[in-house]
Amino acid sequence: MKKIALILLLFLTSCQYYVTEIKDVTLSGKYVVSRLDITSVDQSNPRLEKYNNGTYINNNFGNPFNEITINNFYIHFDYSTIRMGEIRVQDGRDIWEYGMSPKEIFYRISRTTPFHSGYLEFDYISKDGSRRSMKFIIEDDGLETLQLKSTGIWPNNQFGEKQVMTLYLTRVGP
Repeated sequence: MKKIALILLLFLTSCQYYVTEIKDVTLSGKYVVSRLDITSVDQSNPRLEKYNNGTYINNNFGNPFNEITINNFYIHFDYSTIRMGEIRVQDGRDIWEYGMSPKEIFYRISRTTPFHSGYLEFDYISKDGSRRSMKFIIEDDGLETLQLKSTGIWPNNQFGEKQVMTLYLTRVGP
């Protein structure tokens, strides 16, 4: 009887679930947009548009997110800064559309939990000079992939369909 009680006690105390305080998000690296989904959220008829190649154009999203060429739009995360857009190489260096010194774009990660990677937020000045703010849900932070889902926009000021952009990123460099 003592052996059964000891085995039961060991079994009950050894099956613990360990939870860290927050989820460890590792965004560092250079990524390319390998796929893009646009979901039009209408209560009666939601639509999903998938883009696996070509160029996506939607002027409702601010520049540079209004025109994304699949496999030619890059995002680079450093310790606290983000660079994005199409790149060109000059003297062996990447020249970015957005985020180059002295106009760095600083990002912040918020609302992480043990089960949720949190939100990625940043503010920037678009090419037309307007101040833009982007907020993405970090849906998946894999070893070589990253999936970001925008919190969405209403093209007609809270009227009509809400549009949500999901970026599927593949790591292409450090």
